Amino acid sequence: MPTYVLSDLHLDEAAPGRLFEDERQGKALAALCARIAEEANAELVLLGDTLDLTSMLPPRHGLPAFAKRVGVPLDAPSPRTAAELCSAAARANPIATEALAKLAERAPVFIVPGNHDRHLAEPGGAQALAAAGLGKLRLEPYLVRELAGRTVVLQHGHHFDAGNRHPGGTGEAMTACLHHAVLPYLQAHGARTHIKMDLDRLVALRPEEAVISLLQRWLGDRDFERFFHAFLDLLAENGYLPHALAFLARFVPVDQVRAQVRKADRLWEDACGSARACLRGDKPLPLGAPRPDLLILGHTHMLDWVLEGADRLYVNLGTWTERAYDATGPLDTTLPLLELRLADGVPRAVLRDLTHPDLELQRYQPETRLAGGR
Repeated sequence: MPTYVLSDLHLDEAAPGRLFEDERQGKALAALCARIAEEANAELVLLGDTLDLTSMLPPRHGLPAFAKRVGVPLDAPSPRTAAELCSAAARANPIATEALAKLAERAPVFIVPGNHDRHLAEPGGAQALAAAGLGKLRLEPYLVRELAGRTVVLQHGHHFDAGNRHPGGTGEAMTACLHHAVLPYLQAHGARTHIKMDLDRLVALRPEEAVISLLQRWLGDRDFERFFHAFLDLLAENGYLPHALAFLARFVPVDQVRAQVRKADRLWEDACGSARACLRGDKPLPLGAPRPDLLILGHTHMLDWVLEGADRLYVNLGTWTERAYDATGPLDTTLPLLELRLADGVPRAVLRDLTHPDLELQRYQPETRLAGGR
């Protein structure tokens, strides 16, 4: 059974700072779904953060105080259920939603909840998908496949990340503050004269510390300073950082804050280290999954492909969202897809970019099967 895997679509509602554009990524997804539907016994795995539900949830505390300090009126959206959030994402992305629903009528389509759609792993998750027209997608906390004696484990990967391991963690707080405080503030305030401001670029930046440089370019010095400290206090109100640190940051140069953020922003490297430890058997996988020979994760938004030992493999699928690495340069529009299948009795893993479908990024195909135990 060929298995096609992609991760981190981040379908969300129509709002500033969208990570998924239905006219581009949605059409590419629809073409992929049509291809999978024609292949015998094929399946599609959506490896987490398929829906960006947490970006639709406002911060729990401090939004009125933030709005007052930056001088921009901000209205927090009314609370919504998971079903309402899923439906809003589906309405904003009809091409992608219809393609997945049609494919699920003909082939297995699995959705593994991530941190941005962790609601799907909670009671009512299946009903929320059904409300969005995706009721035939199959929910699983993780997946295990066997290829010629090799164990393949597919997880989203957020359980390796302390800030996103639990619902309502610091990662979720940052997402809420970014989408419901920073983006509306920028939209209302506008950029400096002769500076183009692209709100989608703000959420697409990797590494995240580049956001500071971006905001400094968009805002004048006085506006940036006022915004920056108001934002730190908002993050503190929502548990992202201690209040004392937010207060002390008033007396620390921004460059020092940037350096601290850069030092902490090693998510993809940490994920790789944890994955390799699991491949070696030095560390158990989350959720009770078995020790893998091939471990497939998403979450970090960074493509990664690492052999551990003779033939154990870690793959991070990156993301289908566009990525920016600086304030003004072109966006990375890679659409990564992993194909897992048997070829003459030997497992094969091929990583492709669907924007250049004839180009293989990486290939794994051991010459022999595993013999006996591990």
